[in-house]
Amino acid sequence: MTVKAYGPYADKSKGGRKKMTIVDNKTGKHTSTNAARYKKEKALGRKLPKNVDVDHADNNKHHDGAKNLKVMSHSDNVAKGNKHRTKKK
Repeated sequence: MTVKAYGPYADKSKGGRKKMTIVDNKTGKHTSTNAARYKKEKALGRKLPKNVDVDHADNNKHHDGAKNLKVMSHSDNVAKGNKHRTKKK
């Protein structure tokens, strides 16, 4: 499949998280994805299943460096976020 990626660009509706638009050149279909997820999939050379998330290890959603992105289950990522939010109070 030949695709063209556009972005990243800030998605104001999602709190400024970076998004990518992916266009299949053969069919013309397009989709959008999280820029961090796109970067990690490119680094791994494969698509990630829908039940996993790409986590920012330092909790900075704007830091998409390769060493900062890690794959984890959705439930573990939600638990990490909840733990991080309770520490702020």
